[in-house]
Amino acid sequence: MSPRGAPLIPYRLLFPLAALFALATVPLWLVIRDTSPAVTGAEWHGHEMLFGYAFAVIAGFLSTRPARTTAWIMAGTWLAARIAAASASDPLALIAGISFPATVFFVTAPPLFAGAKRPENRILPAILAGLVAADATWWAGKVWFGPLLQTHALLAATDLFALLLLLIGGRALRAAAGGHLERQGIARQDYRQRRYELPLALLAGGAALCDVLGLETIAGLLCTGAALLTAVRVIPWQLHRTLSHPHLWTLALGYLWLVPGLALKGISQFAGSIPATGMLHGIGIGALGTLTLVMMARTATLRAHKPVAYFSDIGSAAILVSIAALVRLLAPMAPAVQYWLLWIAALTWSSAFLVLLVRLWRTAQPDR
Repeated sequence: MSPRGAPLIPYRLLFPLAALFALATVPLWLVIRDTSPAVTGAEWHGHEMLFGYAFAVIAGFLSTRPARTTAWIMAGTWLAARIAAASASDPLALIAGISFPATVFFVTAPPLFAGAKRPENRILPAILAGLVAADATWWAGKVWFGPLLQTHALLAATDLFALLLLLIGGRALRAAAGGHLERQGIARQDYRQRRYELPLALLAGGAALCDVLGLETIAGLLCTGAALLTAVRVIPWQLHRTLSHPHLWTLALGYLWLVPGLALKGISQFAGSIPATGMLHGIGIGALGTLTLVMMARTATLRAHKPVAYFSDIGSAAILVSIAALVRLLAPMAPAVQYWLLWIAALTWSSAFLVLLVRLWRTAQPDR
């Protein structure tokens, strides 16, 4: 989806790939789970939503240099990793599987390190390195050590993706909401916000380390602490003043999902009454799904030099993702109708990404 004559920046390939993958994979997984459960398990599903979908979005967002070769290498390694995850369990598959996150790290981390003038700006490349390590750990479980290690790797990866959203999403939302307040002549109250980033990094990063080591109780307490700190952080942003602007409240909705998402993961881990893997969807669907969907639409629209004011379609898509998150979180608690709830969540999720694909296609068309 690249306009004629425009440079093939990686997001022009990766955003449509990610959106199409998100649209198709969840219903496909439910079909395979019901018909051939031995083919792909929950470990594959969780891995592909994080490293197949979400990591592709992060790669497109962070890779801003107009290098046609880089874009095709990223797309090629992404495809190789998806094929390997679905079909193989040998050391060669491991190499193919980690080729995509490793490529993204080597393309995006050096500019991030070079441009880091403050300590908190070094957190992003560190998170990328952690995600490469988490993916390698997942593959080690797939090839040698079994599903338990894969589950630990996915819990840690969820913590790291949540931290990425806390930083990147927080900066984008704060800037957008703050600019809106200034245009409305309303005094801002958020000028000391960077002080939250290092504590959040310690909490979520510490949770990721504990999850890898199997220290679920400590990881749960750290995630709960991150949820509380995030709730305190957003109070000065005055997000209630964005409700009439879809390009703002959709960002706010995705970011606010981090509070219950982190809290649900944390409580399920230290309380032990509900499996933590079932509660990951507050982060994985509510926060990660909404924020990545909105950021793809915003990034593509702004880089095409088009206004983001007309965002009602993305507003509808964001609501659909939130419905999918709520239904998916309820599914384990209603076993009698769980099958139907899973399908409702899947189809609602896919409908949202169909809306996004239409938006990406229209945005890529040249102005008449």
